[in-house]
Amino acid sequence: MTDVSIRRADFMMVLAYASDLATGHSRDFALKSCVLAMRIAELAGVSDEVRRNAYHQSMLRYVGCNADTDLLSATFGDEIALRQDLVGLDMGNRAELGRVFVQAFKRFYYDLEPDAQARAIEAAMSQALAVARPVLTAHCEVAQRIGARLGLSDEIRRNLGQIYERWDGKGLPRGLSGEDVLPAVRLITLAQDAIALSDAVGIDGMAETVASRGDGPYEADLARLVSANAAVLMEGIGATVERETILALEPDPPVTLDEGACDEAFLAIADMIDMRMPFTQGHSRMVSELATGAGKRIGLPDPDVRALRWSGCIHDIGELVVPVATWMRNGPLSVRERDAAQLHAYYGERALASFGREGEAMAALVLRHHERLDGSGYHRKVGGSDLSPAARILAAAEAFQTSREERPHRKALSSEAAAAQLRAAVRDGCICPDAAEAVLSFAGQPSRRAVPRALAGMTPREIEVLRLIAAGLTAKEVARKLDISPKTADHHIQSVYAKISVTTRAAAALYAVEHGLVRPGETQA
Repeated sequence: MTDVSIRRADFMMVLAYASDLATGHSRDFALKSCVLAMRIAELAGVSDEVRRNAYHQSMLRYVGCNADTDLLSATFGDEIALRQDLVGLDMGNRAELGRVFVQAFKRFYYDLEPDAQARAIEAAMSQALAVARPVLTAHCEVAQRIGARLGLSDEIRRNLGQIYERWDGKGLPRGLSGEDVLPAVRLITLAQDAIALSDAVGIDGMAETVASRGDGPYEADLARLVSANAAVLMEGIGATVERETILALEPDPPVTLDEGACDEAFLAIADMIDMRMPFTQGHSRMVSELATGAGKRIGLPDPDVRALRWSGCIHDIGELVVPVATWMRNGPLSVRERDAAQLHAYYGERALASFGREGEAMAALVLRHHERLDGSGYHRKVGGSDLSPAARILAAAEAFQTSREERPHRKALSSEAAAAQLRAAVRDGCICPDAAEAVLSFAGQPSRRAVPRALAGMTPREIEVLRLIAAGLTAKEVARKLDISPKTADHHIQSVYAKISVTTRAAAALYAVEHGLVRPGETQA
């Protein structure tokens, strides 16, 4: 089979989507700003280096926004609502900034009596910038570290260290001004504000506001250029941006990552997700490790194991749409909060759309990582017939690891107690027994039953062959797909037929569906 090769831009699109969720921006906000930034760069005639930096800056500007979010939430309450209020704001205008802070504190202290609320807001206002400054500094540092793990150049990472700086020197954390603010930073600050302002007040309103802010947050010449050409620059930038559009905008030469580099990129995404709260740090890494080890133990094919490894890293990306205060609560969630929290699997699936075909297997697993055999999971509440062996493993790995981690409403369980809890879920018909035992065996827990042999004793390659013939491929097509000779493919097909006691492709397809290797709609038999 061919080696794995994924465009680095695909990873940046996933991180852009994650940042949009965490900051409360509109759908495809970062991708729309990428399109606009490249148009502004073309109109302004900037150098290839600035274009390259701006391309990356547009999608990764807020990639460090999860750092210390629990501190932001503890001070301001709903950090996503706060960030939405700040979108498109002139942050150098202390009066406007103060108004937004007061609004946030009114939400936070909504349950206090008027006099007590006023005192609480006054005290909070005196500490607001003292809390915000180190948090924003951390955002820059984390963005640079993630950039390094994606293999970005030193110059691109320098830009990520200036994400909140402004032309007039009123930015954070260093208060740089004028030419000391890198060109791509100036361009992206303007482009992203232009997208936000267009959403809020329309293109004409955006043009007027941008013009008024020249020599403030924006370089005056650049502000005039955008204001004068606003309609042309914004033409066709609709509600969504296609993956192919972003890939086509990548400056030459396009960068691709091999499997090892992809592993590191997925770990970087995992760490970006988990840094949001102290008790989730390392969670996604451990789920990935458990799921990968369990998949190998029961003999899943290499593509399935790889999908488990990567989906384990990214399975909780959809949680970024839910305010930290919801997850930090030491008590039950409201019905509305619970519904929003349970939709994180859906948002996780959507995050993987930018990976194209390579992301399909991961998306299917992420969508199902909280589903249960008896239909008691969420958010689709499907049963065992919709859960592949890999999906069952990811669900077991996530449940086991989560129970070993402390949460605001409960203490962490020991590995032994977590194993007992997982086995109780097996007895209740929620968790697949084979998946649970594979996870627990890999985690070093004493086995209560033998780790299952691969399905019908088939090798990983034979399972791949079964999937392909269940989808209607001929022996020659299987050979081309797996990069083997037709004779070898036919040998595998006959071996599969013998091991599952069938002699026709139709029976093999039915067997594959019954055992969750493919879903009914994926077969042509």
